[in-house]
Amino acid sequence: MPQAGTAASEVYTLALRSEYVDIQRCVRDLGISESAAAGAIEDLVRLRLLHLVHGCTYAYVAVSPMSASLQLLAVQDEALRRRQNELERLRQQMHSLLPLYRANFAGEPQHPHVQRMEDPRAARGILTTITVEAEREILLSLPTQDPWEELADLDRGAWLRYAGTRSDLLRVLLPEAARFDVRVREQAEALIRDGGQVRTAVSPPVWLLVVDAEVAVVPVGEGQGLSLVREQSVVAALWRTLSGAWDEARPFDGSYDHDSARSASALIDEAILRMLLNGLEDKVIARRLDISLRTCQRRIADLMDALGARTRLQAGYVLGQRVRTGERRAA
Repeated sequence: MPQAGTAASEVYTLALRSEYVDIQRCVRDLGISESAAAGAIEDLVRLRLLHLVHGCTYAYVAVSPMSASLQLLAVQDEALRRRQNELERLRQQMHSLLPLYRANFAGEPQHPHVQRMEDPRAARGILTTITVEAEREILLSLPTQDPWEELADLDRGAWLRYAGTRSDLLRVLLPEAARFDVRVREQAEALIRDGGQVRTAVSPPVWLLVVDAEVAVVPVGEGQGLSLVREQSVVAALWRTLSGAWDEARPFDGSYDHDSARSASALIDEAILRMLLNGLEDKVIARRLDISLRTCQRRIADLMDALGARTRLQAGYVLGQRVRTGERRAA
């Protein structure tokens, strides 16, 4: 698009103020070179902001931006419609193979209950399929800083796309830190409007998806993809873990208020103290709480100041003393 101060912008302005423009008039009135004038006119013609005077091969008149945009979008709209039709035909062809796939999937000779997905597009397709076909519930634990984001293209809003039209079945468990993320709050509000539910927990399970308590999707490992699990004993164990975490989590409607923020911050600090007492490293604590390492280290420094401790060892000793004192009082 012609930007202010550029040759194209100056030529377009001249065309609006003149009966017509050509290369020579641009050179004379604007003081630019012939090559600059020719390039600017070519750009404006390509953008449909100039067109030739009827019956002339060198003079151009200005076109309103609205008319130009309609001409450009008409071409793009047609290309988009063709692409959408192609994708719809491909989708129908793939869906026609589902009965064959279902009839033969259980009979695979190797690993019949586990299907590994390393290709991002294949992962998206299977995740979409199993969630769209859900009948009872879609239970998802989702870190806001997803370690498998790049491989499986699981960005922070992907859990909304997975559900397709079944948002009413979707229950999403997020870490407490999600309450401070504007993007996640907006996504949570959108999901709740569609009938879904969102809760937060201090340290929820890692990325985990369970659909109808019959199929689960778990990460294979960092940088190694996802696995679709149908072994019922494994799925049942994963469902109990995720369902138990959901029952203990706090409802989250996507709104932000100071009381809720203070409560979430206090819960995170308590979890950090417990993990410090157990000797966990900063990076492990940050990963479990789904916060950045820098944020974790800043919180640890603030907590040490509050405890009056100069070292981690001293902080652990003070915490241990407080825990033992609390236990004696309770007894």
